[in-house]
Amino acid sequence: MKHKCLILYLIMIIGLCQSAMAADSAKPASEATKAANAAVLNSLPFNNKQAFEDSKRGFIAPLENNGVVKNAKGDVVWDLPKFDFLAGDKAAPDTVNPSLWRQAQIMQHYTGLFEVTDHIYQVRGLDISNITFIEAPEGVIVMDPLVSAEVAKAGLELYRKHRGDKPVVAVIFSHSHIDHYGGVMGVISHEDIESGKVKIYAPEGFTEAALNENVIGGNRQTRLSGYQYSQLVEPGPTGSVTSGLGLINSRGTITFAVPTNVIAEPFQKETIAGLDFEFMLAPDT
Repeated sequence: MKHKCLILYLIMIIGLCQSAMAADSAKPASEATKAANAAVLNSLPFNNKQAFEDSKRGFIAPLENNGVVKNAKGDVVWDLPKFDFLAGDKAAPDTVNPSLWRQAQIMQHYTGLFEVTDHIYQVRGLDISNITFIEAPEGVIVMDPLVSAEVAKAGLELYRKHRGDKPVVAVIFSHSHIDHYGGVMGVISHEDIESGKVKIYAPEGFTEAALNENVIGGNRQTRLSGYQYSQLVEPGPTGSVTSGLGLINSRGTITFAVPTNVIAEPFQKETIAGLDFEFMLAPDT
């Protein structure tokens, strides 16, 4: 089903204002917290560093500007150096669950452009999610373009710097969470979609789900995200140690585009930019 492109700049305060940081002072770990974290440390094989080796596989280049991204006004919308407290091979402090600390270290250590396999590349460490670039005969397909346009654009620029200036010919939204579509206008334009130069693929029900969650339920979702991702807490060993899912949400311009091509069948084959895909629809997961 064809849809006319609709771009919405969703008015969500996902980043929330830094000046509203919680006034409570950070506190040391209680004895109960120390005991619980020590129990985790003793129950799992933390000497096994294979996950660190696996995470650096395929590394091509670091993020530009030390992982700092600004918007057109010069405001910082992504600040990777805030997570420098995770650098090195330091053991988890008493205040942090050792498994969370290990995962956070991996996410902070291994950022930049990576080759996943032949013709598939990812930029990691620019948002709570990763942006993927699939090279096809007719151009590049972008999958899941992060939360905001500024960081998605930075990811595309890094990819192109090392893989050439290939045109973006399609975008795939894997699902309706904002970290998988919010940066779409950082990698394409309204004119690209209107002209048919770029097609956008998404599962059936994507538009309704995305708008219900982030517009109709926007106030609730903003509050939920603020608590869930500890956005009123400064990063640090006695503060926010990533969101668990990724480092943290970027704070740039959130954008939206209605899909031009919908995946509606349980198993659906599509040829995109000269490359054959087989999609599996998994609603309500």
